Formats: sequence, structure tokens, C-alpha cells
Amino acid sequence: MKNKILAIFLLMTGFAISGSSVYAKDGGKEKPLIVILSSSNYKAETAKGLVFVDFWAAWCGPCRRIAPVLEELAGEYKDSVKIGKLNVDNYKKFAIEQGVEALPTIVVYKDGKEVERVVGLVKKENFVELIEKYSWKK
Repeated sequence: MKNKILAIFLLMTGFAISGSSVYAKDGGKEKPLIVILSSSNYKAETAKGLVFVDFWAAWCGPCRRIAPVLEELAGEYKDSVKIGKLNVDNYKKFAIEQGVEALPTIVVYKDGKEVERVVGLVKKENFVELIEKYSWKK
């Protein structure tokens, strides 16, 4: 029931769900806003450009509070940063291998290399600073 309500909401607001990502309709084209990550697509999705990876869990209150902030960033900075989400409950071993010890953890990648790690609930402005810091660097 919740999934149906979410799908209806996303469709009504110009978003669509296709495969494992959330998309925004952009002039008839669909562009991923939030990419759902797994242990199998993680390396490929973080290999190019600026990527924020949100390690989260449904039971995590701070994770639920930071999700709308990341969604806003994904829309506002869609040409500068890719936002990915990895549910640690689905990939516990992988999250441990990535050094995730607390939730939420946002790992920032620039061209496949980890450049920053943000743990806990932070303001949108902190993420904007990171986007600005790494977007202009090659």
C-alpha cells in the first residue's frame, strides 16, 4: 500500500520509478535523480564524476530526516552530483566492508575515489559546500 501511494505521489509530482532508480521527467527525457545502489553496481555507479552515497536503513530516524535533503540536492544539482542510496539492511556485509559504522553515513566520491565522509545528520548547506568544493576540480 505504501509503495502504491509513493508511486502515485511521484507520478503526480513529475517523478517516475523505473527499475531501481527514481527519475525526474526533464523535457520528455527521464534522468535519474536518486540511484539505488547494491554491492553489484556500486563500483560502476561511483566511478565517474561527483557521487554522494547515502548508507541508510528504514529504521534509522536520522536517515529518514536526511532523505528529503538529499532528494532536494539531487534535483537542484542534477548536473553536478549523482546521489545514490544503499540500504545497509540489504547489504550488511558490504556496508561493513565499506567502513560504515554509523547511520546515516554519506560517502563522497570524486571519479571513483573517496574524498569525504559525512556521518550523522547535517544541514543542506554542508552538502552544498561539498558539491561546490569538488564540482570545479577535475
